Amino acid sequence: MRTHDLYSVILSLLVFVLMLAAIYFPHQSHHTVDSQIMLQFASGTDSKSTRFSSVESEFDYRLTYNWEDFNKSNFSVSFSLSKNVLKEAEDEFGYYPDELERYVGRNLIPLRREMIIRLKKITQKLIKKSKYSEHFSIAEDNSDSFNLRLSAPPSMQSQIRAEFKRITSEIARQQRLYDKKIERESKVQKNDFLHKKGLRYLGNKIGVNYGLLVKNNQERVKQVFQNLLKESSGLNIQQFLSFLLSYIQEIRYGIPPLMENEKYIMGFWVPPKVLINNFGDCDSKGVTFASLWINFKKYPILLIRIPKHLFIGLAVPSFSEEGVTINGLRYTLCEVTGPDKLPPGMIAPYSRMYLEGGNYSYELIR
Repeated sequence: MRTHDLYSVILSLLVFVLMLAAIYFPHQSHHTVDSQIMLQFASGTDSKSTRFSSVESEFDYRLTYNWEDFNKSNFSVSFSLSKNVLKEAEDEFGYYPDELERYVGRNLIPLRREMIIRLKKITQKLIKKSKYSEHFSIAEDNSDSFNLRLSAPPSMQSQIRAEFKRITSEIARQQRLYDKKIERESKVQKNDFLHKKGLRYLGNKIGVNYGLLVKNNQERVKQVFQNLLKESSGLNIQQFLSFLLSYIQEIRYGIPPLMENEKYIMGFWVPPKVLINNFGDCDSKGVTFASLWINFKKYPILLIRIPKHLFIGLAVPSFSEEGVTINGLRYTLCEVTGPDKLPPGMIAPYSRMYLEGGNYSYELIR
């Protein structure tokens, strides 16, 4: 074989290998993307030519999904989500860095003023009872504070200073009691604020209130659910579960940021955003699935949390032995994360390890 022919063969082989790599190893990002990026994927002219498309208009997004389930059956669904729905969902979730402190501080003002009034009265009583009362006075700088002052001749300074220390020690003791009361009320106010923002305390850390977000977004994605139900007409409950689960698994995996547009979103995207961006992680996709599923209403769902992961359980007849029984009700387990199309009743080894070890928690949503 001539040298230039050999080079041609090698070059052809390299091109062929690169083509195979592009087909079998598509790029999958595990990082966040800007919410304004339009996601479009194409792989030729076969039945998978357009996996996802989004067309933006003035008032909404027209979304089209094409996917395969576990049996290689092809499905397609199109629906619209309004920009108002997305805005409502995003506005009610998350908080800005100084927003929590301002909210708590504002709601603690009455209690702090009550403390100042109370301490001032206690101070006045202590002065009145003191034999050195004429040497003490109260100065008010504003309604939120006061100062205890003393004036003593040189010959009486040691006695009056000792009395001053006794009075201020008692005031400090009374203030510590109020500080505990304020601390308790501060926790109440923080929990109230976080609840309004779709969040909560998980131990000492702020986390996502999954159950609340499922219920808040149920109506927002109801139209999507109805479109999915229409496309799957004729399927029984188990078949519909397989259909819906494979649809959510088709949504690209990626981890949302801790903050977005200077707002804390705790690494979570609300369901309308997951659907519009075709992007989300395990808990974002899990809450999206649950928000769709509870439009069935009569089928309870579990959001099962393990370290760094979330999967779900559904109170439908088990597809396999891989389930969990809670309060006498058997739940079929499902992995929503993808990209692997695990059928209902099959979970990842990582999930199974924590489940079998009893190292998990769950939220029940009806």
